Amino acid sequence: MYLDKYLRDYLNELASDQPTPGGGSAAALSGALGAGLACMVARLTLGKAGYAEVQTEIETLIQRTEQLRVRFQQLMQEDIDAYGRLSACFKLPRSTSEEKAARTKAIQERLVEAALVPMEVAESAVELIKCCKRIAEIGNANVLSDVATGTMLASSAATGASWMVRTNLKAMKDAARVKELDERLHVALDSISTGSQEVISIVGGRA
Repeated sequence: MYLDKYLRDYLNELASDQPTPGGGSAAALSGALGAGLACMVARLTLGKAGYAEVQTEIETLIQRTEQLRVRFQQLMQEDIDAYGRLSACFKLPRSTSEEKAARTKAIQERLVEAALVPMEVAESAVELIKCCKRIAEIGNANVLSDVATGTMLASSAATGASWMVRTNLKAMKDAARVKELDERLHVALDSISTGSQEVISIVGGRA
């Protein structure tokens, strides 16, 4: 688990010639960083003079952004594991028609799994940006640049993850499943684009 290692070790392996960690894991890390910043701004609002009327909502936002941060951290490893299982399927024997059929079936199943992990990264980023928007509206005005940065990291997480989703969709043969996941992805990315602009507008108006 990379969470048990130094960040330097993760970055060194990210830059190496091994296939994992890769883009999906890095996207999840970006999401975790964004959630951390959002949570920080919320915590710096808690108990501060002038924000008494929003304390209950801020506490809820702290809980939600912490949940998202933890989930993004888990997704960093889940993406690596999903890729590993998919990669192993390509090494299955294919000498006979039965082996070829079994290999194809295994690959297709693992492609779905490999697409669903970055899909969750993108959809979790949507939830994070919703939190960022509310924090930008009611949070500590002295640290709004941090929630703006968190929003950009969430946006990067979703955009990066979308490429991982698309890569897996290209190899999937189940047209109905491809259509379903592609539509989910477009909804997430549209929400990210709109939400990010809203946050930046709010921060610009309060900063």
